[in-house]
Amino acid sequence: MKYFYSASTMGYGDGYRWHKKYNFPNFPRVTKTITHNRKIGLPFAILKFRNSIWNKVGLHNMGLAKWLSYYHSNLFYRDENDIILSIAGSDSEIKYMILLVESLNLYNIKGFELNFSCPNIKGFNNRKIPESKYPLYLKLNYLQDPYEYDLDNIEGIRLNSVPTIFGGLSGKAAKEKNWNWIKRYIREGLNVAGCSFSNMLDILELTNMGCKEIGIGSIILTNPIFIESLQCLIY
Repeated sequence: MKYFYSASTMGYGDGYRWHKKYNFPNFPRVTKTITHNRKIGLPFAILKFRNSIWNKVGLHNMGLAKWLSYYHSNLFYRDENDIILSIAGSDSEIKYMILLVESLNLYNIKGFELNFSCPNIKGFNNRKIPESKYPLYLKLNYLQDPYEYDLDNIEGIRLNSVPTIFGGLSGKAAKEKNWNWIKRYIREGLNVAGCSFSNMLDILELTNMGCKEIGIGSIILTNPIFIESLQCLIY
């Protein structure tokens, strides 16, 4: 079982200040979604309530050029963690970002997550799946139909938070909607990552559903000690 951090929960790959006292050496990391151009907005803004998280709309985005500079200057990125770079934008911007990052041969970049469900990226109706030498993962929300996309080049599908008027809900509050979506499309043979879990029983249930991967989202904020204890389950 591989566990992936969902976008935002580990920032741009190195974690937020509340992660610093915990140790997650075995987990591949999905970055906070990055756009081609810098986007001025709110800082990372969340509201915790019990086992759930509400994410605000209109978050800040450093842009690809700044992230590449950040990558090269940050010693964290030279460790052994695999990084999945989450990207969003128009079809042409996504294609350009993939080509640019591929040309740099950054050693621990292991794939791209195409976030076609980001509420902060308005005006794009992505349908084209670009080619890449790296695995591509499609990020949707439970209201979207994966069959609207060409899934031939897609390694797997990941679920975003449950959209609301002012942001997105994740964690236990999103469990029913996300799990129903996961069950439906796994039965139809798609590779969908599990999410919205709170405990070990949830992990076992997602595994029994047929999830080969599980995305770690808001639980890394609400119960980081539990996530730290999952290191031994990685293989």
